[in-house]
Amino acid sequence: MVIRATWKFNGQQKIILGNWHRLWCLLFGPLYYLFKGMWLWAIFSLITANGLWIGFPLYNRAIVMRHFHRKGWEQN
Repeated sequence: MVIRATWKFNGQQKIILGNWHRLWCLLFGPLYYLFKGMWLWAIFSLITANGLWIGFPLYNRAIVMRHFHRKGWEQN
């Protein structure tokens, strides 16, 4: 299920999570978070070896949703 969000400031729409987000997080770890613009999570993922390979992919949806919500994006 694709999750779209709208930025409150100017109404821009963006897909913040695709169908395969857990797989991309598992395979690419820190690079996935860098691509999303989540620098702190990328560093944390690198230090912990991607959340011990299973933690971050399982909680990826909550991590990404919280990050974008704090930046002003609202889920459609």
